[in-house]
Amino acid sequence: MTHRSRSHPATPLLDRRAILAGVAGLALAVAAPGPAQALSPDEARSFVRETIDEVVALTTGPGSADQKAQKFLAILERRAALPQIARFAAGPTWRDMSKAQQDDYVAAFKTYLANIYAARFQEYSGQKVDLGGVDDLGKRGVEVASTVSGGGTAPIAVSWVVSDRPGRTVIADIKIEGVSLLITQREEVAGILSKEGGIDGMIAFLRSV
Repeated sequence: MTHRSRSHPATPLLDRRAILAGVAGLALAVAAPGPAQALSPDEARSFVRETIDEVVALTTGPGSADQKAQKFLAILERRAALPQIARFAAGPTWRDMSKAQQDDYVAAFKTYLANIYAARFQEYSGQKVDLGGVDDLGKRGVEVASTVSGGGTAPIAVSWVVSDRPGRTVIADIKIEGVSLLITQREEVAGILSKEGGIDGMIAFLRSV
């Protein structure tokens, strides 16, 4: 796959922390409708730890950005509800799309996520993630606190919201210094939509990155 050089909305915190940029894709797992299960704090912590370890292994392992993009997409497919992710990121525009446009958009959005985050993996410089306390958020899930440190920059507070509402465990959001990456991704897609002049232009852009 050859990526065309086109600018896209940047997330400064993700640029500072490439490992968080990679894991950020997992922050977008929107819980599908369904009853919450009995997710324990230990289960939530274990899921976060496993997710971090899997992404770090991919980041530090061999392979080009294109190869890592494909592997990262596989991680997203297993650990995130990608169709719901795409729909949330589209916001109200989702209702303005035809069925064909919705299908094209979801496919393009998946590729876009995998490509932009895999490219940022190349900037990883040895950060580590230490897990902290756990809070029960009720129907919203369980929030796991952590601190990311190393790589020559100051430590940064990150919290992980874990949910099992889709019938499986997913990371429902990541908050970096209190800023929700789920909301940030929605804002980025809105920016692309505006810049590219509409739905078809947005889809074409997502495919090209």
